[in-house]
Amino acid sequence: MEAISEIRLGEINSKEDLSLRLGDALDMKASISLAAIIFLATQTAYLFDKGLARYGYYLQVVSIVCIVFAAIYALLELWPIEYGLPQPESLIVTKRIKELTDHYGAYPNVEENVVKSFMEDEMAWAQNRIADNQNKNRRKSDLLARSFWFMGVAVILNLLTVCLFLFKPNA
Repeated sequence: MEAISEIRLGEINSKEDLSLRLGDALDMKASISLAAIIFLATQTAYLFDKGLARYGYYLQVVSIVCIVFAAIYALLELWPIEYGLPQPESLIVTKRIKELTDHYGAYPNVEENVVKSFMEDEMAWAQNRIADNQNKNRRKSDLLARSFWFMGVAVILNLLTVCLFLFKPNA
């Protein structure tokens, strides 16, 4: 039975590690997205500087709105948050081991019972951290998706504006 608990604990720890890596990956995507958003903002400023016909002007006004929302969502995704991490040296661990030792003191196989119960506690703590981290990653993912869609609209609008320049009749 102890071997099964150790395997389960190993799997839970792997899932916990993956939830932390996912948060890092989302932050990297948001950083790259922010660089693209800054490029779009620069491109929009350039297009305004070149002088725009009526349709191009309106396309770029909408593009600016999309760029602003995309940037806000990307920055919110990058906002620092604290992930739940294991605390092996915490006083809670020492206190819990003492509680379990006191509880199982009258039973035979004290150490075995303490190890088994403590391993169950560790799994529960890890599962709670994983659930908390997944909620944080879900929020970050949602913010990144919103940023992407606004950025995508801005890209399309900027491309349409460039096309207006290309097909503009000579005056």
